[in-house]
Amino acid sequence: MLSESAALFAGIDAGGSHCRVRLEDESGKLLGEGHSGAANLGLGWPRVEANVWQALNAALQQTGLDSNAYGRLHVGAGFAGAHLAVLKATALQWQHPFASWHVTTDLHAACYGAHGGGAGSVIILGTGFSAIGLTGQDETLLGGYGFPINAVCSGAGLGLQAVQAVLLALDGLAPATRLSGLLQQHFDGGAALMAEQLLQATPQQYAELAPLVFQAADSGDAVALDMLQQALDFIATLKRQLPVGRCCLLGGVGQRLLTYLPAAQRSSFTSPLAPATVGAVYYARQQLARAEQETRLHGAN
Repeated sequence: MLSESAALFAGIDAGGSHCRVRLEDESGKLLGEGHSGAANLGLGWPRVEANVWQALNAALQQTGLDSNAYGRLHVGAGFAGAHLAVLKATALQWQHPFASWHVTTDLHAACYGAHGGGAGSVIILGTGFSAIGLTGQDETLLGGYGFPINAVCSGAGLGLQAVQAVLLALDGLAPATRLSGLLQQHFDGGAALMAEQLLQATPQQYAELAPLVFQAADSGDAVALDMLQQALDFIATLKRQLPVGRCCLLGGVGQRLLTYLPAAQRSSFTSPLAPATVGAVYYARQQLARAEQETRLHGAN
């Protein structure tokens, strides 16, 4: 039985397609998990806040807890978009009801989880693209600037490439591709209807097309295979920019691309020790320990 006064820890992994929450007790035991929709800070705080609450409350409900537990929650949140100061400030200024609230990037949370809080690198290829390398002294940050300006090798980027290739192919301006039939089926229409439906499309909607690129490539489609080869070349370039040592390729697109990597290149990546939600809890515990240490030092003075 959980004590009604015991501290609780929540780790939030908030990305471009999903928001995931892990709830732990003081000893690190998993109590519950929750899931909701996209929570990239670039989507605007009202939408992000709604999905954070949905995932967090689902995790609490798994444990038989409700809003009465908010006051003893120490929350670490790794947000996509938090590397941009103005977006991070919005999250930090949230008038939350928790015992403590600690915000970092989804990259840091993923890296802490993947390497147990130690040195290492992660390349995240999901809806968007970003990478980080942490050593004892420094960090290397790559990408993460958002769609469409920085979508290389990501789900949204592959989806956009697919649409561009298909529209050109349907006009006879580029090679024919199996993607044409797949996208027309997806949008239930031809080029004009496709373009119309994408006028206000979000990165997530483009990322939903990425599986069709892999489907076409699996069947030997030259256009789709060329897209994936460009992605593999980009991964190699990314890895050369990161510190030497453990490196994990993460995200739905990243995991799928692993299957296309040559064996030697694939073996240079390691499996993550734990997911980003665990890394977010680690961050919350780390920040709480630092705050308590500073309080003790100030008290001693």
